[in-house]
Amino acid sequence: MSLWLDGASRSYPTLDRDDSADVAVVGAGIAGVATAYFLASAGASVVVLEARGVAEAASGRNAGFLLAGVAENFVAAARRYGEPNALRIWRFTRRTQFLVRALVEEHRIDCALRWNGSDQIAGDDEEWREIEASARRLSSEGVAVSVDPAARSATYAEDGELHPVRWVRGLAAAAVKKGARIYESTRVRAVASGEAHTASGVVHASSVVLCTNAYTAHLAPSRVRPVRGQMLATAAAAPVFARPAYAHRGYRYWRQTSDGRVLVGGWRDTAAVEEVGEEERTTDVIQKQLEAFLRERHVDAAVTHRWAGTMGFSHDALPYIGRIDNGTFMCGGFTGHGMAFGPASAELVAALVRGARHPDADLFDPSR
Repeated sequence: MSLWLDGASRSYPTLDRDDSADVAVVGAGIAGVATAYFLASAGASVVVLEARGVAEAASGRNAGFLLAGVAENFVAAARRYGEPNALRIWRFTRRTQFLVRALVEEHRIDCALRWNGSDQIAGDDEEWREIEASARRLSSEGVAVSVDPAARSATYAEDGELHPVRWVRGLAAAAVKKGARIYESTRVRAVASGEAHTASGVVHASSVVLCTNAYTAHLAPSRVRPVRGQMLATAAAAPVFARPAYAHRGYRYWRQTSDGRVLVGGWRDTAAVEEVGEEERTTDVIQKQLEAFLRERHVDAAVTHRWAGTMGFSHDALPYIGRIDNGTFMCGGFTGHGMAFGPASAELVAALVRGARHPDADLFDPSR
């Protein structure tokens, strides 16, 4: 069981009849909930349909990081996307950080939000050279970053962390106050021609937005691949980590919560084939490596939680956001960075659904 979901219960009813709205949003993770919030704030009537409960899938099974950029360092991103686009991606994820700060304050969402920064730590000499060069380049853009050659790391002062389930559920409550209707325990079986079909009713809508990330292929043609991520959490321990850390090109990550729990995740690169698929179970191969990290860092607190979640990976590590068919949109493929991309992505897809333009739509067009 995810630490974040421990003791959490569902708050919204199951759809038991046909319904109608301007927009039907499928999926109540951070992308779906934020999409509903932005659409409802703009005056649209919105229905959200969730197979499980709000934030019970990947949005409730991650580390709760709010990091700018993609998993790799900026130099690696610039090599992959070109520097102008890498800068656009960086600013796009910074938009998420702005939105989180503003929405948490406006709606008084109790989600243990902290802005302690993050550490990006090199796993080898090549990565350290890239991290150092990334810090220099981003510093010239006004990014608050410092390097520690002894630790072979860079600290990004403006990054944050939070309790992901409380964050998403707090935003869901805000969306409901704006007029959105949320149905939990309501699995969508098919979407077609402005309709979302469930076992107990059909939602008729002018537009349907698939915020189903790893599960999008169940409802529409999709290039999103399901990839498993695993984590563990300990009981309260003595202070050991000052801020969230990403290491080895994003394959390893950890943080310590405000109440002292240590969270460790990743290492999927050591079992890449086994970690593909939708099965949400932990494995000895990965969990033993997470435990070894605790021993290496002299964390002797007992492990209290172990869990797995299914992430949705795209072909180029950027989400797919936009129209995929007449009246059907998607917002997914976050490649393990749904907390960083989700709110800004939701703002983008909400604009497209309303018929507006967005300056970054081309970056994330599903047909790219």
